[in-house]
Amino acid sequence: MAGYPITKADLDNTMGRLVQALVVDFANIVAFKKLLDDTTILPDATLTALGYSGPVGTSGTDLQIIRSSFTDLAKLRDIAYNSATQSSTNDFWFNAKHLTGIAL
Repeated sequence: MAGYPITKADLDNTMGRLVQALVVDFANIVAFKKLLDDTTILPDATLTALGYSGPVGTSGTDLQIIRSSFTDLAKLRDIAYNSATQSSTNDFWFNAKHLTGIAL
């Protein structure tokens, strides 16, 4: 058979690596959301001065997409950790996929 053989160790390492990556990424998302929420560091004026369109509250602007993306992803993390619930369906990736170009 061509390629690497499948071994228990490979599967264990892959599973552990994927779960750990998700834990780290969720923590990074929450930390970045806190940065976005701190208006002493990243107020709308600072972000628009960097070239992002705004203001928040205007559908489809860069600021609305950025802030909504990280709000949704932080909520997804909270649900994953059983610290929040979601009563209705929600595409948590709706806004975030706009940040990835064609990656999603």
